Amino acid sequence: MIKLVVFDWNGVLIADTQATVDIDNHILKSTGRKPLTVAQYRETFTMPVKDFFVALGFSKEEIEREAKNVQKLFHSVYEPRVAKVRTRSGARELLDFIEGRGIEAMILSNHTKEGLEMQLERLRFKKYFSRVITNDMHATMARKNKADKLVDLVKRSPYKKSEILIIGDSPEETEAGKRAGITSVAITGGYYSERRLRAAEPDYLIHSLSEMIGIIKKL
Repeated sequence: MIKLVVFDWNGVLIADTQATVDIDNHILKSTGRKPLTVAQYRETFTMPVKDFFVALGFSKEEIEREAKNVQKLFHSVYEPRVAKVRTRSGARELLDFIEGRGIEAMILSNHTKEGLEMQLERLRFKKYFSRVITNDMHATMARKNKADKLVDLVKRSPYKKSEILIIGDSPEETEAGKRAGITSVAITGGYYSERRLRAAEPDYLIHSLSEMIGIIKKL
């Protein structure tokens, strides 16, 4: 029986993929590079963010020099834009189901603490989560650390590994779940293509958050 569900935030509970693509395209165009379609973005985006920019033709020297400015620019544009973004279909239904079953829910995100808390307040989602684990805005540029955080979370949890599940829209959550020894669910329609999600071999691949209800009931 599942007793804890760990959620990624961006692209999973909030439908912010287009907003992020638009902002990153603004950065690309301002440096004389071609913008990406959403499909191209889903085939290219990766963590840490510096690797994404290297894949787009930025030199490592450029990234090291401009990393902090790029992150500040991104968040200064992203936060006002995302203030009007909706949740993904089925998000509230799933969270109500989890709450009704007495299942604990947490967020493990690469987003900033301030930005995520603002969105939880706006969407009235705060009540659903016992804990929200976030990142410093500059940390995501330099390294991946979600797996480390999840392993620590699972280690300190009162639940068995078989009672914990993580859901995300990237291979990072699947990799983190495998390392922590828990069930992983990947959802399409976020920041990564279905092809890349399948390649990471999650325990379950879904296209809608409402599908999670059946998975939780089964486990």
